Amino acid sequence: MSSANGSGPAATPGAAEYALLAAVSLTWGSSYMFTKVAVSAIPPLTLIVLRTGIAALVMSAILAFSGRMTRLSWRDIGVFALIGLTVNAATLCLIAISVSFVDSSVTATTMALVPLITAVLAVFRGDYPTSRNILGIAVGLAGIVVLFGPQALMGLGDSAMGAVAAISASMIFASSLFVSGLVRRHHPLLVATASLVSAALWTLPVALISDGLPSAIPGSQVIGAVVVLALLNTAAASLLVFALVGRTGPAFTALNNYLVPAVAVACGSVFLGEAFTVQKAAGVALVLAGVAISSMRRKPGVVAPAPSP
Repeated sequence: MSSANGSGPAATPGAAEYALLAAVSLTWGSSYMFTKVAVSAIPPLTLIVLRTGIAALVMSAILAFSGRMTRLSWRDIGVFALIGLTVNAATLCLIAISVSFVDSSVTATTMALVPLITAVLAVFRGDYPTSRNILGIAVGLAGIVVLFGPQALMGLGDSAMGAVAAISASMIFASSLFVSGLVRRHHPLLVATASLVSAALWTLPVALISDGLPSAIPGSQVIGAVVVLALLNTAAASLLVFALVGRTGPAFTALNNYLVPAVAVACGSVFLGEAFTVQKAAGVALVLAGVAISSMRRKPGVVAPAPSP
């Protein structure tokens, strides 16, 4: 997962831009399904070490080949370490923990709260929510209550654990978008690569302490899911979103907030057999309605792209 920084030109989207938007939404939306498959045999923290580690190696090779490798100051290294922790390490670990307790589509829909949480956090920089923001936040939170069920949010069962992990991931990723502005002067490819390297370094010691060394090699299906998560859902997704932001700007890219949950729900229902109940449909509809209400007539750049899990 990486946040796309940089404003980019706001060109009129054409067929190529809509194709890029669809590709970003598919890669990010399907990642919840592959995470669900992988955590069936690999502990969440170990999974994120593998995912970020493989993606970091691939992105490092691409960065070196592009010729955009530059010397970093100690300040830059410190900022990249913070970005790697918030954008990738902590957020991805919490998402993996969440999908180990609840349906992948439920976690994906919860992550759509990021733009609403961003609007709340903007208060700390003097950008107060409008009435539309407040209404959107209320509708979005109502969707989360419907999605998980009031009884789950008040209990200590699996659904409650999944909800806490997913909401925490949304809050951390939303806050990371403000931190990402500290490295705006660097090329997005360098930012993505450095944050992934940092994420792998953050999660490795924690995973070793928490999970220890793997005791057995997982099956081919799980290995395939890890490879897809690293290469497609992380490395390729980063390159796709940078291309999209560069061509259309962040506002158009933020439309994936509506598409990613839909892709995740479809993947979960079709490939994982997750039940698409009336309760889940109502929760998804309310969350996306909240995002739509809050995003209307908002200043450009405030709407945050949905995170890649």
